[in-house]
Amino acid sequence: MKNSREIYLDNNATTRPTPEVVEAVVGILASGYGNPSSAHQRGVAARESLETARRRVASLVGASEERVVFTSGGTEANNLALNGLAGKKPGRLVTTETEHSSILKKAKVLEEAGTEVVYLPVDGSGKVNPDAVRDALENPADLVSVHWVNNETGVEQPVGELGEICRGSGAAFHVDGAQAVGKVPMDFDNMPVDILTFSAHKLHGPQGVGAICFKNPDDVAPVAFGGDQERFVRPGTENLPGIAGFGAAAESRQRNFLEVLGHLENMRNTFERRLSEAFPGIRVNGARSPRAGNTSNVLFPGVDGMALMALLDREGVICSQTSACNSLRPEPSHVLLAMGLSESEAFSSVRFSFSALNTIEEAEAAAERVADCCGKLLKLEGAGV
Repeated sequence: MKNSREIYLDNNATTRPTPEVVEAVVGILASGYGNPSSAHQRGVAARESLETARRRVASLVGASEERVVFTSGGTEANNLALNGLAGKKPGRLVTTETEHSSILKKAKVLEEAGTEVVYLPVDGSGKVNPDAVRDALENPADLVSVHWVNNETGVEQPVGELGEICRGSGAAFHVDGAQAVGKVPMDFDNMPVDILTFSAHKLHGPQGVGAICFKNPDDVAPVAFGGDQERFVRPGTENLPGIAGFGAAAESRQRNFLEVLGHLENMRNTFERRLSEAFPGIRVNGARSPRAGNTSNVLFPGVDGMALMALLDREGVICSQTSACNSLRPEPSHVLLAMGLSESEAFSSVRFSFSALNTIEEAEAAAERVADCCGKLLKLEGAGV
């Protein structure tokens, strides 16, 4: 029988909007519905709402507000970041084997069109070696694209060091910050990062809205054409309700930033400790690297990860194996394979990701339910079922 209390631990896929975010969205839908590009008073009011949200999002990432352009989400923002290579013949892109699918698939499209793409490996802890980036840039590149925090393991890349290497070589540096914004301190204007992309729904904002920040307009090429909205980079009427919700989420996270970071890390550590006590033999993938405080990717030796997820779903623990963008395909995680895990080990790994709305009590209860479900599955396998 399904446990009556759901524990939602798939926050790297999406987070639940907070009441203040819902209020901001509904407020625009109910009474702030003017077009920000209109010259009349309702348009002026809508434009004020748009720019208020832009200031809030810019403040969270330490960017000048004129450097923030709103998009439909992280995937569109990532595609915009890489699209600057589309007109360069031949272009050269350096990235890693563990990027999000929105980077890897766009890179493949560029490669088919003539761009040279270098896919750097990561070590067993999930980190790219800065020396490998330095070696790759001995042959000049137009762009280096690396995620800040991996969406499956929470492993952090050494963004500051990589940025300095790129700066010294003349390559533009793009950072996919979808899993980092709101979880890692950042100061875009003063970092060696040229392009930063991220999404609202990873920090309790609405789905369907994201942002790209860039220092040099020449580094970003639009994929659509029309009006002059969003600095011509993302033309078309803005998703004002979503953007207002994004602004509310950003303001809330900045106001409670250190408290949230401590809370996330405490829950993650409590969960891993309790789980290892209840079910010895587990391995936390990426545990030897710095990780964002909310993510735990756990290898359960001998356990079918898909069966475990299904059983946990019945027991009210919501989790996942890979990125939500890939989870409907029964394939092993490309991230874990790149870290050196076997296909069997990758299939036996499950991701648990916490948010500010989870509690320590939920972390403890989830660990107990996970351990119990693992025990049941191993008994079934031992009985030959």
